[in-house]
Amino acid sequence: MKIAIAGVADHAWVEGGCLSICRTIDTIYAQKFPHVHPRLSIAVRVLVDRSEAGKHKIKIMLADADGKKVMTSEGEVNVQPAPGSGRVSSFALALNGQGVRFPAPGEYSVDFVIDGKLEANLPLYLRHRELPKNK
Repeated sequence: MKIAIAGVADHAWVEGGCLSICRTIDTIYAQKFPHVHPRLSIAVRVLVDRSEAGKHKIKIMLADADGKKVMTSEGEVNVQPAPGSGRVSSFALALNGQGVRFPAPGEYSVDFVIDGKLEANLPLYLRHRELPKNK
């Protein structure tokens, strides 16, 4: 299996097998911590060779630098190539969270694990930003 697309965004969804991703991000700025982010999506499209058809365990996890989970989802997919399809098929997933709580600024990690193997990893940075003071 191969990760074709992976990202963190303001919003993502899958409709009719099509993955839609809106406003990808790698950094979130917050005035104070802990920070509660109103909406956060993690999206992935996975390419599957015909020889890999069948059931697979999927885990998507967002964690801080110490490995403490902020957002996670686990499940199983059963990938079957469509009749007459080529050698490779694909599937897409979108994990959507509301009110996602980040306890502190720093580097967070988004891990995509398939059948116990880390297939991709993305950084997500949380930064402190003061608002300008009115004069």
